[in-house]
Amino acid sequence: MIRWIKMRKIFSKIILLNIIIWVLFFPVVFAEEEIMDGYFTVVEEKTGKMIFMTSMYVHVGDQFLDENNRLYEVKRIDGRKGYAEFKEKIDLGNLFAVEGLLAKYGVRTNQKIGVYFTHNDESYEPTDGSETIQGRGGIHKVGKILAAVLEKKGIQAIVSDNIHLPHDAAAYKRSRRTATSLLKKGLDALIDVHRDGIPSSEYYAEKVAGQWVTQIKLVVGRQNPQRQVNDNFAKQLKAAADKLYPGLIKGIFYAKGNYNQDLAPRSILVEVGTFKNHRESAERGVALFGNVVTAALYGEDALKNKGPGGTAAPIKGESSSTIKSLLLIMLLAVIAAVLYVVISGGSWEEIKSKINKFAKEEFANLLGRKKNKE
Repeated sequence: MIRWIKMRKIFSKIILLNIIIWVLFFPVVFAEEEIMDGYFTVVEEKTGKMIFMTSMYVHVGDQFLDENNRLYEVKRIDGRKGYAEFKEKIDLGNLFAVEGLLAKYGVRTNQKIGVYFTHNDESYEPTDGSETIQGRGGIHKVGKILAAVLEKKGIQAIVSDNIHLPHDAAAYKRSRRTATSLLKKGLDALIDVHRDGIPSSEYYAEKVAGQWVTQIKLVVGRQNPQRQVNDNFAKQLKAAADKLYPGLIKGIFYAKGNYNQDLAPRSILVEVGTFKNHRESAERGVALFGNVVTAALYGEDALKNKGPGGTAAPIKGESSSTIKSLLLIMLLAVIAAVLYVVISGGSWEEIKSKINKFAKEEFANLLGRKKNKE
């Protein structure tokens, strides 16, 4: 009998641990995984008009703001094809601030922007000879062009060449350490540079400012407590691009996932063309994007304003979505505690003891109050 009670306690703890992991982490990990043998095409359900393509997994509820600022939402999935519904036309005209986003809201800056690469192996087949290169692929050269443009504008670009391979669903967890380390340097924004996996050289090709470039797609994670402010940042970037270089931004994809964007209010994932594009075209596109980032964040005059600030000084209202996320975590933790009690059973005194223990240990750890060694 005693042996059976001990076994029941062990099984209950294993079940509880699996519940917590599945509820909190599994949907995000799966959503951030990319397709390795194809891509998704999303069309408007009523007309069949193609809206966008991506090598990311597409889920019901994902949204896409196209080049013309028309917002669509995916309503159903059939294999590798998604069907979306037009939601509304978004007016971005009033979002671009001549003085820059940070100056507009009175945020003092460090003039520092971080650049890193979650998928280090991504490359450009026509130029690099392969769509992937183990180690630091062509995407690193594209990111360094972005950094060089920022440096010319008087902004300190801090580039991390840290390796996060293999290119799998856990890559974002590995790159999270890099993102966290970069943010400690007092950044104004953080950019994760990628390229898409669509097997088409034409999809991202566009003539902008008199030259052929690859367009850039912005990605905002939907499973992200900072989604609202990251979305505002993405729209600021698109508004600036629409004014300076119409056609440069392919659109904004609101994908199911986190992409480490919960770490900072001005964090964005950018896809610079696809592997079928020439890297030189991607470099021209990202160079224009560097000017867009500069204009959106700092404007023409804000570069002269030196001083402390950066991500540590968020714009008013940037923390509201984080509070909502913490409340959600608290609710999930309570549900897990109840399931734990039901599974393990016992007397009322035992139940109270288990709940107290859960609150002090597991629940506190979920909120980050216990120090973990990494």
